[in-house]
Amino acid sequence: MYAKFENGRFIVAPNKLSGDGVTVFNPPAEMYRMAGYKPVQFTTSPDAPEGYTYESSWEEQEDQIVQTWALVPEPEDIDDAEAFDIIFGGAQ
Repeated sequence: MYAKFENGRFIVAPNKLSGDGVTVFNPPAEMYRMAGYKPVQFTTSPDAPEGYTYESSWEEQEDQIVQTWALVPEPEDIDDAEAFDIIFGGAQ
């Protein structure tokens, strides 16, 4: 898989690239690199201690984009009324 960052957004490479009046389906690695995409390196999430989970993010390096993990507390369970307040900004 290839991807790049544009304005801070993670953009996955498409299955086709177009340029100079030519469209190439399933382009080779060199075409992706020429279009600014880098290979993506997936990693395995570490085991989280109880009450925590890992959130995935991406780090751009010189020659690749690597999946990273940040340890965060698990979200607390909420009831329907709390969910309504969060979604709609308060009770009606």
